[in-house]
Amino acid sequence: MSDDEIDLDPMELTEQGEAALEAGEKEIAAKIFNTAGNVYMSLAEFEDALECFERSVELFKELDDETGISDTLYNLGVAQINLEQWDEAITTCEKAMEQFDSVKNEEGSADALYALGLAHHGKGDVETAMDYFKQAQRAYKKLGNEQGVASIIMDMGNVEAEQEDWTSATKTFKKALKIYQEIDDKAGTADALSLLGDIAEIQGKQKKAAEYFTEASQSYLEAEIYDIAREVFERAEQKLWDIPKSTRRRLRKVLDDIYDKLPEEEEEDEEDDEDFDEDLLEFQ
Repeated sequence: MSDDEIDLDPMELTEQGEAALEAGEKEIAAKIFNTAGNVYMSLAEFEDALECFERSVELFKELDDETGISDTLYNLGVAQINLEQWDEAITTCEKAMEQFDSVKNEEGSADALYALGLAHHGKGDVETAMDYFKQAQRAYKKLGNEQGVASIIMDMGNVEAEQEDWTSATKTFKKALKIYQEIDDKAGTADALSLLGDIAEIQGKQKKAAEYFTEASQSYLEAEIYDIAREVFERAEQKLWDIPKSTRRRLRKVLDDIYDKLPEEEEEDEEDDEDFDEDLLEFQ
């Protein structure tokens, strides 16, 4: 079976994996089941993804394919995180990290450290989660993966915000913002600005909140994430009457420009998927 014959419909992929297995092509079947799992993940169908990854792992183990085992174990751990199977995810991600280390895949090891941080955070073990986040941050930094560094810093800021440590969270989100701006990541920049706006609002700093929300809306617009750009735009507008006239006039001009550039809203036929962030972790 050639790569050209592989379909990206997950159900058809699974059928092709079964066909490859029946034909004795274990390696191809293992790869197809892993791909099917990734497609199911992108559709937020985590139970189906889990089953595909489990089958893929077993096949790669039978083939003694260490690279395949490590990649698929990591994907399995991500699926377990999304299903909130925290203990299982921790065990799986620890095994994945051991495998990545054995094949000297430093990027994979960094990803596994990040996943372990997420799993421990989900379990409620904040101290251990932060320790893994810091380890992953150092690993990504060493690899020159600034996107990964920024993503982890954002998660660390979220942990601090959950604990209502607004001072630390603000400093942390500003660190992430600086990196996103340096690598010209408009979506990441917008996320960091929006979170800084949330904190400013909570602290009663309405002028600062209005400025952050306006900047965030502009960045979401540039990233072509129009639905969130509108939401943040509305939050900025709501702040205008709570701030000095000079700031209001300045922001009003920017907001009017954003409004003129936003495309008209379209009715959505399908429900938004709020359970899975594709940028959270990359699949192997």
